[in-house]
Amino acid sequence: MKMLKILFLLLLLFLGWAVFFVWPQLGSAPTEQDLRPYAEKPYFKDGRFVPPKNMSVHSEKMTGSSGMMAFLLSAFFPEKLNLPRETLHADSFGTPAPLAVYWLGHSSFILEIGGKRLLTDPVLGNAAPIPFMFGRRADAPLKRSDIPQTDIVLISHNHYDHLERSTVRALKNTDAVFIVPAGLGRTLRGWGVKPQNIRELDWGDSFQTDNLTVTAVPASHYTGRNGWDKNKTHWNGYVLQSKDKRAYFSGDTGYEETFFKQIGQEYGPFDVALIEIDAWNEGWPNLHLFPHQAVRVAQETRAKEMIPAHWGVFNLAAHPWNESVKTTARLAQEQNVKFSTPKLGEKFLPGETVSSRWWE
Repeated sequence: MKMLKILFLLLLLFLGWAVFFVWPQLGSAPTEQDLRPYAEKPYFKDGRFVPPKNMSVHSEKMTGSSGMMAFLLSAFFPEKLNLPRETLHADSFGTPAPLAVYWLGHSSFILEIGGKRLLTDPVLGNAAPIPFMFGRRADAPLKRSDIPQTDIVLISHNHYDHLERSTVRALKNTDAVFIVPAGLGRTLRGWGVKPQNIRELDWGDSFQTDNLTVTAVPASHYTGRNGWDKNKTHWNGYVLQSKDKRAYFSGDTGYEETFFKQIGQEYGPFDVALIEIDAWNEGWPNLHLFPHQAVRVAQETRAKEMIPAHWGVFNLAAHPWNESVKTTARLAQEQNVKFSTPKLGEKFLPGETVSSRWWE
């Protein structure tokens, strides 16, 4: 009887922790009314957004040296890496450069363009709603309290490695405009972001401020933060255009035969393209770009310079941390695509800064 009481108490403590810590991380699914503006879109059906390709996972086809079991274990025990970095503080930033990129790890960047400062998919902690899952291999080069004055926060989609409640809440009382995909506004409002500071953009929609235009463009992916909101919100890539500079942020995407050519034709050429290169696997061939596809995307979008995103920090596939960057660098060189790899926290000026092969 005493043991049962102890177990019951432990269960109550666990449930209490889950309710107060985990539950808020899940976000809020959009209502039917929230999604009504998208009802006639060709990629929306029966209350959900439809991926361009099959997003199934086939574990029996999984490739990589570690295998599924080791991959799952790595979610709890990530390899720790001593990556070169430049620590950033709030006073590390002055007036935004005409075009500058700071890599914060994975798909998180500070991007300066058109006199504005943007954050892309800012995740400075782990990539799961539970604090001991999908931890970082390397710490972010700045703390949330050191995030500089930010004009725009770009969110590509709602997966945990791209949308982090703690970082959103750290910015909720600022004047930053949150640009998010269709259906995601409700989650941000639930986390305290002012409704007037949220802009939901569907593919082809734009937001303009002073000398900068942000346009949502297609990507091939999927969404979900829990077991019941699959594809209830959409996923975006983004094009950024100032008077004399252009940048492209792929977000998460698999390869699609028409999307990137259209983006390049309509909005390119780009001074810099931030393109994902990791988390690919034959077990989920349509979820993410393989290295050869990432180089192709750089070519099809007409990027003058390619910077890799979605790599290094989180173990989201079954290969060594630097396999993707090595392969992408080799393929880019073979195909005359300029490929640059800023260090964590480094101020990188596309077209000017020369990067090193620090990841070898």
